[in-house]
Amino acid sequence: MRLKSFHVERFRNILDSDEIDVDPTITCLVGKNESGKTNLLQSLHCVRPAPTERKFDQQQYPRWLQKDHQRSGEFAGAHPISVTFELQDDDMQAVEQKFGTGVLTSRTVVKQILYSNQFHWSLDFDEEAACKYFESKHGTTTGAVKVAGLKTELATQAGKTTPGPDGTQVLTPEANKAKTALDALNALYGEAPALVAFRFLEARFPTFFYFDDYSQLEGRTPIAPLIEALKTKTESSLTEPQRTALSLLKLGFATEDLVNADYEKRSGEMEAVAADLSRQVQKYWHQNDHLRLRIDIEAVEQQQPDGQHVVDRYLQLRVEDTRHFFTNNLDVRSSGFRWFVSFLAAFKEFSAGQSVAVLLDEPALALHARAQRDFLDFIEDTLGADHQVIYTTHSPFMVDPAHLERVRVVEDMGPDEGSKVKAQLMSRDPDTLSPLQGALGYDIAQNIFVGPDNLVVEGLSDYTYLVIMSEVLRAAGRAFLDLRWRVLPAGGAGTMPAAVSLLGQALDVTVVADGGSHPPQKLNALVAEGVLEVKRIIMLGPIVGMSTADIEDLFDPEDYLTLYNAATSSNLALSDLDGNDRILGRIERNVGKFNHNDPANWLLANRDTATRSLRQTTLDRFEKVIQAINTTLA
Repeated sequence: MRLKSFHVERFRNILDSDEIDVDPTITCLVGKNESGKTNLLQSLHCVRPAPTERKFDQQQYPRWLQKDHQRSGEFAGAHPISVTFELQDDDMQAVEQKFGTGVLTSRTVVKQILYSNQFHWSLDFDEEAACKYFESKHGTTTGAVKVAGLKTELATQAGKTTPGPDGTQVLTPEANKAKTALDALNALYGEAPALVAFRFLEARFPTFFYFDDYSQLEGRTPIAPLIEALKTKTESSLTEPQRTALSLLKLGFATEDLVNADYEKRSGEMEAVAADLSRQVQKYWHQNDHLRLRIDIEAVEQQQPDGQHVVDRYLQLRVEDTRHFFTNNLDVRSSGFRWFVSFLAAFKEFSAGQSVAVLLDEPALALHARAQRDFLDFIEDTLGADHQVIYTTHSPFMVDPAHLERVRVVEDMGPDEGSKVKAQLMSRDPDTLSPLQGALGYDIAQNIFVGPDNLVVEGLSDYTYLVIMSEVLRAAGRAFLDLRWRVLPAGGAGTMPAAVSLLGQALDVTVVADGGSHPPQKLNALVAEGVLEVKRIIMLGPIVGMSTADIEDLFDPEDYLTLYNAATSSNLALSDLDGNDRILGRIERNVGKFNHNDPANWLLANRDTATRSLRQTTLDRFEKVIQAINTTLA
């Protein structure tokens, strides 16, 4: 079963998050500190928490509204989390095997949890199909279309008798069949039929594994509380570091064998666990390839006040540095290394074939930038391959620029609106988007000197439009950007000459510039200095057939208005605009200034659906520009 979306309401600083679509594999929640990212994950964790319990309490209700809403009655009906799951084929098969073919008329199931930790649910269950399936399976023919009616009819049939050989009344064969069927029906539907089906599906919900900085392992942990919690099933009483330590022990044997006097037995088991973790660490931890984990049980003799001696045992986690030939306690290693080892230890317990949704709160924040990229690879290759992952971040190195469609932007809009979550890569606060801009900038910087062929455009919207439309044209079998190009946004028309001058000293550069037939003066100056060839300046005006044009004018005006309206929640029509000049100028004469990146960001987040209805004019113009660009390759 897959988490399709979730909705958080009236939980801490979140009044109404809006419905948050979840990617089938990895979802990245980006926002500033205190924007509400942690609150989103912790609310979601309450759906089916692992490894310990997490429940709602009224102290989590928005404080500035709590008393008013208690008086008005809104508090009692508030559901801080609502989740929508999508059934997969194996879920549908399991339901049909138990309740019958066609009993579910939708593949979605919804659960809402209240502050009382009771819940509401929604499921499209066809009782008539369930009755038909049940009767065909048990050989009865009442024709009932509701389970309650079927029970009544079967009870009536089960009472039918006929005179026996001795003249007494005995149950007919049909009555015996009806009685057997009624017993089976009561056993199957002890509650309302749809609720029974919901409970069956609820047991198939993924568990939600939550991990944050407070869950890190300690280098030395007393074992006795861990064993006691395991024996008494009170693991929720442990601290978060203790629970992670217990998860580590479960990889070996978390029983009294841990304190076994047979040193070889317990040592061999812990060595096997350490070796397993070390292999995982080495695969994704590239900061130091010479580190090996060592796990042991330390026995410490203590004298009690009554003079008796007892032996306390501790889980010792040490790290061997094979390059410098020494070991030390995990506590004195870097916080990034401790975090990574702790996460692996905690998650290992849930990784073997279980349905788990992984919730990571600011993962790898203590790691170096390169190590954060390594952990991003770990999320992609290992976690996301088998589980849905939802993680929060404000680090540009934890955002994959190749998958910005997975990003959801979290922004606290103040006490009147609370935190909001948007799939569109837009924000009132530019600082909210800085991780995304940083991720793009890092990706660009990594690629500048990969090859000699650099295509410089004015800004991020130019970059977005060209790259996406090249992919669209390529899929249609038309001309697309040659794969040798490295597309580099210069940051604006004003900074473009500086960027070209920097690159043009040693690399081949082609420039795509807004305007008319003649290049801007500063670009002409670079031509005069021999930094840039005039034939490698692509001006957009002549291609569109306008005296001056922007990248947006490559779109058919109707197509660009579609992007603009979707990005800004507007409803402009072409008839509302006057003139035949640049589309940006025509819109701004009508509505005023707006952020030109917003339509490009919306297209980036919705490219799969938004590009399907583009007009032929749009495709032809972009293809013409791309053909002109490709002809300038050396």
